[in-house]
Amino acid sequence: MSVEHITVVPGVKDRHHAHIVSAGLASVIQAEAEALLLLSKNIPADANVLVQLILAVSGKVVFSGIGKSGLIAKKIVATFSSLGIPSFFLHPTEAVHGDLGAVQAGDIFIAISKSGTGWEFEYILPVLRSQGVHTTLMCCHRGNIAELVDLVMVLPFNQEACVLGLAPTSSSTLMLAFGDALAVVVSSQRHFSRQAFARNHPAGALGKKLLLTVRSFMLTGDHLPLLSSGTLFQEVLVHITAKKCGMGIVIDDNLQILGVVTDGDLRRACDEGPVVFQKNALEIATKKPKVISPGMLAYVALQMMEDFHITALVVVEHERVVGLVHIHDLVKAGITT
Repeated sequence: MSVEHITVVPGVKDRHHAHIVSAGLASVIQAEAEALLLLSKNIPADANVLVQLILAVSGKVVFSGIGKSGLIAKKIVATFSSLGIPSFFLHPTEAVHGDLGAVQAGDIFIAISKSGTGWEFEYILPVLRSQGVHTTLMCCHRGNIAELVDLVMVLPFNQEACVLGLAPTSSSTLMLAFGDALAVVVSSQRHFSRQAFARNHPAGALGKKLLLTVRSFMLTGDHLPLLSSGTLFQEVLVHITAKKCGMGIVIDDNLQILGVVTDGDLRRACDEGPVVFQKNALEIATKKPKVISPGMLAYVALQMMEDFHITALVVVEHERVVGLVHIHDLVKAGITT
């Protein structure tokens, strides 16, 4: 019998084990949640000073840490950068072997260490302070390097969520949450906008929505199904089919739009019988169609097409037809309304 045909029926022992696992998971999460609640009620006294320093910084915010603290530092850097606050991560060991030169006057250096210790920082911090770089320590215990920095953020901490009380769990969660809070508060006070956020995330859904314009997706040149007003029905049909846009654009000699011929227009024209072959493009076209400019956001074009139940928009600039944008191209690119 194949594996996929085996049905596993949990017994009492299995259900009991699942209950123990669920209770264990909940206990760890509860412990970390309580640690965060404690932090929310006991924000370090000098946190406002650090926020003001970051707001006033002319350079970058440099985070540094080793091990789990280093991983947390990297995540905080990612949050800062995402919210428009120039930031980068510097590994302490690499710093004492030459990379310290990446930190310049005008930067802020924030060391992250649960214990407030680290031999690398004992070398790094005095050098930075001598160069006029502001230094801060984010920790859970006031270790020896606390005396080497300008500002100390001691986060309230009782114990790890780990059953051994050793693995960084609650402590690392505190560091991460405090770092995220700094980034959000600073970006808020700088009035960081959705548009600015989108510029830092051009490939994301919001970036596509707030940055990409119709010009990025419109068909142009020989791909356009352009028709002169006198083009007869049969030629209209052939031309629309060849261009595969589902419509034709009727224009005058100055490329000004006179109307569009859609599949629906063609069907309605055919209802008139053989006389349809004597009609030209302008006679069967829909006059005053919906148009859009190339500089409009792509999601606005998609919104228009959804609202009017159409599949394409003629793109007009300075009263001349310059392109055609199709709903399929927008959806394929991940544009949403």
